[in-house]
Amino acid sequence: MTKFEYEHSVEGPASVETVWALWSDVSRWTEWDESLESVTLTGPFAEGSSGTMTIEGQGAIPFTLTSVDPGIGFVDETSVPGALLRFSHRVEQLSDGVRVTHSVVIEGPEAQTLGPLVTADFPDAVEALVKLAS
Repeated sequence: MTKFEYEHSVEGPASVETVWALWSDVSRWTEWDESLESVTLTGPFAEGSSGTMTIEGQGAIPFTLTSVDPGIGFVDETSVPGALLRFSHRVEQLSDGVRVTHSVVIEGPEAQTLGPLVTADFPDAVEALVKLAS
């Protein structure tokens, strides 16, 4: 099976609690990820809850939270024709702030095609998240 992997980290003077608050309120994801028009979640920010992300120019795409560790990170999965996308989000406390890491593993025949498109804005989004949380 074809696989694509990517990871990006940003360090900044934010707190783990502030980053977690921005992640767990999905309606605020558009404040730090410019590619998103809207995000909805049915149920709590917890494993098993699902929702939709409306990506600019692409319409609504469903996702499911597959792992949620409050104050540490979460994983969400999206299935599209030809690929399964697994996004991981982690926050680590540093002596002078935090390190926020977003990563994705894409599996399926379309992984290599989708990978560069999906990750093009990762650096900007993670940087914007850390800045907003600071």
